[in-house]
Amino acid sequence: MLLIDPPAWPAHGRLWSHLVSDTSVEELHAFATRVGIPRRGFEGDHYDVPEERYAAVVAAGALPVEGRELLQRLRDSGLRIAKRKHERVLQSTSHASWLPRGGRADVIASRQENAPPNTVVVRLAVTGPSGLLVRRRPDGDLDLPSSPVGSATVEAALADLVVSTVGAAGRQAPSLIGYVRNVVREPDDHYPWPTPFACFAVHALPSSGREVLTVGEWVALRDSAGELGDRHWWPVVALHLGLISVDAAHD
Repeated sequence: MLLIDPPAWPAHGRLWSHLVSDTSVEELHAFATRVGIPRRGFEGDHYDVPEERYAAVVAAGALPVEGRELLQRLRDSGLRIAKRKHERVLQSTSHASWLPRGGRADVIASRQENAPPNTVVVRLAVTGPSGLLVRRRPDGDLDLPSSPVGSATVEAALADLVVSTVGAAGRQAPSLIGYVRNVVREPDDHYPWPTPFACFAVHALPSSGREVLTVGEWVALRDSAGELGDRHWWPVVALHLGLISVDAAHD
């Protein structure tokens, strides 16, 4: 069912409602398309609807409810996607094929200072005149330089990753640009990460190109989508580099 709360949320000089589905994201997208709500209004588990569109959305079939009921029904449906301030959900894949049954993968862009709780892996998006730095995994695929957090703190794991990637010459501190979050409530015997949440944080680090890189190779930005577009973290990096828009990340 489609639900909408009253326009009571101020932003950009106007009031906004939240439009959700307690059935599926697919139902939500289909309804939004039918009533002409642009995809840029999608925030991972809801659409933002301006006050002047509220009556038309209700007339089209959305059930008006109070905000508290809307949030509770969204939570009960399992479709609620938590995020922090200054974060935006770029993609969310329900029943992700690479996760145990019922698992969901959220891709979130972030301007927070710190990685989210339950971060288990840190990745480094090093960019320079030659493009984006990558490493070749044992299976032959390309990936960002990465390191498990293990028993260390996220900060310590990230600092070690910077040194092992660009050496002590990495003078600029890396900044968080987003993360992939696995949501797995029923793990199988082969799933290695904590449950229900495991986060894989991506930090950006500009390079002058003068550092002595110990490992890795450069992928030109013009080739990066073809080489790396199937990586789960790709929307975060592509958005950071200006290679895609928020609308494209949602598609």
